[in-house]
Amino acid sequence: MTLWVVDTSPLLFLAKLERLDLLRQGADSIYIPQAVWEEVRAKPDTAYIQIKRAVSVWLKVATVTNTEAVELLLADLDWGEAEAIVLAKTFKADYVLLDDLDARRFARRAGLKPVGTLGILLAARLRGEIPLIRLEIDRLQALGFRASTELIKAVLQEAGE
Repeated sequence: MTLWVVDTSPLLFLAKLERLDLLRQGADSIYIPQAVWEEVRAKPDTAYIQIKRAVSVWLKVATVTNTEAVELLLADLDWGEAEAIVLAKTFKADYVLLDDLDARRFARRAGLKPVGTLGILLAARLRGEIPLIRLEIDRLQALGFRASTELIKAVLQEAGE
């Protein structure tokens, strides 16, 4: 059984791309911490509506009980990232989905495997679920997604584009 914990950024960007279904392709159980759910609910837009629908069916909201660990991470990360890392560690998640570079570094140091929005899209492209990742990256960037030119080049190369 594959378990993932998702932070706010990948969740929102995948919802805005109307690609939340890609999360279900890779994991049996998908969790978001309460902090992420609160961040999503703070802006009731079309992404929120999609995520709310997912929460009612397959996306699980979990409360982080190790608040001390969260407090330690809050010195360098935001609330959702901190809770996602602590929850992933607690649940022994296969992957934690994070876009922020600092959060990904913390996750690696904690022994977790971080994956970002681009990693989810790349996996979907390699499985043949999306025709061109370039189009998805363009859509992401139009929505305000930021990634280094080097990372985008590497993803495109890996996808064979």
